[in-house]
Amino acid sequence: MSLLIDPAPHSVMLNGQAWDIRTDFRIALQFESLMLDRSLAAREKVILAINLFFPKLPPSPLEALDSIRWFYACGKGDESQSDSATKAAKRIYDYDYDDAYIFAAFLSDYGIDLEAVPHLHWWKFKALFDALKPDNTICKIMEWRGADTKKMKGEQKIFYQRMQRLYALPRPREEREVLDEITQALIDGRNLPGTLENFS
Repeated sequence: MSLLIDPAPHSVMLNGQAWDIRTDFRIALQFESLMLDRSLAAREKVILAINLFFPKLPPSPLEALDSIRWFYACGKGDESQSDSATKAAKRIYDYDYDDAYIFAAFLSDYGIDLEAVPHLHWWKFKALFDALKPDNTICKIMEWRGADTKKMKGEQKIFYQRMQRLYALPRPREEREVLDEITQALIDGRNLPGTLENFS
């Protein structure tokens, strides 16, 4: 799907049937925080994630989780990314940890008050986030965090290493790793005691 051609979706297809989902960016941010929460077991994350996105609970947790992954990825598959590239990717931002910088950047670049806006579709939020101007503080921080200092020398290396220490992120597991673990656990029937039919 393309935001330039197709309207941003407000439903997903499960077993040939359209199911309404909550599409506001705040839902997706809560989902990411949920996936990175080490205090929750895989089964808890599945239940909470499905309840988070679906006003009406679908019958198949596995299909629902797949649709959540698709929606969270903005309809873009990750097949083009190699396993080595995925593992090598470095987390350079965190929506919770960097909230003030992101809020300020949206207000500066787009005049959007993320606290006041009643609804902003996740796909649109993500497109705007990815296109923030490089002179925003959050963009500078992401550049510092993602920089490889091994080939740097002298003052440049000292500066980047200092910035990386200053703006270092907490180190939770990658959301992709957690999602893959949950999906595999559902497929294998591991680490998911009981059933997922009765959601709270």
